[in-house]
Amino acid sequence: MLDWKQTVSAPATTVNIGNIASYVCTSIPSSSPIDNFYNERNKLLSAVSPTYATSHPTVIPLILVGMISITENYFRELLAGIITLCPVAKEKSSSKALNLATIWFGYSQMEKGAFENISFSDVDAVKKAFQSFIGYEIKPSNQLIAPLNEFGKLCELRHAIVHSASILAGKNAIKLQLPGSGNPVRVQVGFSELQEAAEVCTSLICAVNLDLFELLSRRWLFEWPGTPAYIGQDMNQLFRKVWNLFYSNFDATNGLISQPLTYVKTKNLIISTNAS
Repeated sequence: MLDWKQTVSAPATTVNIGNIASYVCTSIPSSSPIDNFYNERNKLLSAVSPTYATSHPTVIPLILVGMISITENYFRELLAGIITLCPVAKEKSSSKALNLATIWFGYSQMEKGAFENISFSDVDAVKKAFQSFIGYEIKPSNQLIAPLNEFGKLCELRHAIVHSASILAGKNAIKLQLPGSGNPVRVQVGFSELQEAAEVCTSLICAVNLDLFELLSRRWLFEWPGTPAYIGQDMNQLFRKVWNLFYSNFDATNGLISQPLTYVKTKNLIISTNAS
């Protein structure tokens, strides 16, 4: 007997995942957050050639999503590291919720559990997290505003790629100030656009890394010595931890640091200039 309910598409099948553990593996970050970003960025970019991008146009938007994802992870790693070190950030974040599951998975980076329910693929979310977790306000005159706004444009594209098969929703198109269209507007990312997007993300990461290094260095000099948590502590060793959190071996190796100094010389310069 014919079944009319089966006349519009293929029949449903039952497929079970054999072993979900085969889809994951443990990962132990061994570098600073910025170097972890560089490492993952280079993996993504090296997977795509101009020829591949032309012959596989549907794959490139997915790589853009990955680029934004590793940028978000940089924020999580850096903010978690700052909370671990900075008494001011500890106080600001002390009332924040921590996902209990982090105790069993990723407990070596437990502070990251505070950010599991926070998306950093939104400019306002980044600003709010900086303010509420580490007590740092990104003001309109801040050097971070320009790269943040450019990153925000990529996040609007990401929303379409992830949530609507690359079709831009009206609100995303309006935020991007695109001209009106009677037909659906689809995200189209080629090789050159991917390279540009990577530069946008890298520019933001570098700006944040320098800005928050300055913030923590000033706190180390002016605020930390007077806090009960660090009274009598070795301030030189504390600065070394700050340095390790922000220092990029990748940039140093490639001659990209504009003022290359050792952590000792940098520490002494901070003290001698009164962090000016």
